[in-house]
Amino acid sequence: MKKNIFIIPWFLLLNLFIGAFSLVWAVPLSLDQNIKAILAKQEASIEGFDFVVIGDSRDGEDVYNRLLNRAKAFNPLFILHTGDLVSKGQDIEYENYQKQIASVDIPILHLPGNHDVRSGSETYRKYVGDLNWVFDLGGFRFIGLDNATKEFTTETVAFARKNLTSQKICLVAFHTPPAVGRWTVHAMTGDQKGGHGGEVMNLIKEAKVPMVFLGHIHLYDEMDIDGTKYIISAGGGAKLYDKYGFGKPEFGFVLVQVRPKGITHRWVPLD
Repeated sequence: MKKNIFIIPWFLLLNLFIGAFSLVWAVPLSLDQNIKAILAKQEASIEGFDFVVIGDSRDGEDVYNRLLNRAKAFNPLFILHTGDLVSKGQDIEYENYQKQIASVDIPILHLPGNHDVRSGSETYRKYVGDLNWVFDLGGFRFIGLDNATKEFTTETVAFARKNLTSQKICLVAFHTPPAVGRWTVHAMTGDQKGGHGGEVMNLIKEAKVPMVFLGHIHLYDEMDIDGTKYIISAGGGAKLYDKYGFGKPEFGFVLVQVRPKGITHRWVPLD
């Protein structure tokens, strides 16, 4: 009898351990959990903070792992992933991605990319959360907008109209670049076909947004549009695009440094 008394508690403890371990995988991908983790460090960010912008890591697990390790050296408050974290938008891919980032001690905020919703946006919502999101960090407002289908829906435009403001310093991110200049080769649907890119860009202009972060074109590039710097950071691991003749088709990420005197950024290539 005494032997059985000790065996049963050990099995119970083992089951509890396994259950707790399985829950760990789900936390890093949850948008709400990551925002809460960032806000929990809000006091530490008063004097300034850094964050990393990276995108299009699909099909490049080894490169992405190396980039995440490189990012840790800068001690960023969080990582902003501009979309295309998986290839076909399937459950197994999200589950594997959860396991991949589980050991990363840095909150990661994700945006939906076109590959992430190939099997429908429901799977993305199941594992990550809302397609559009916003949170305030001191005098800054971070806004994620959904244009994974290469257009802004009327719901996303309304979300942008509600949350973009000149009363705070807004930093905006969405996956697919606007159809402007050289980016038209791989960009959003034009306004004439219902893309609503111009409408959102006008809201960004009115709110005096200093920076917009983008993905989709697998390289690093920048463009100044109406006083806002639009930055593509899409060298996260997917096959690079060296066919367009612009930008830097190399693996890496953008490091953004936020200080009381202003915001700066630089490209950090993978060594």
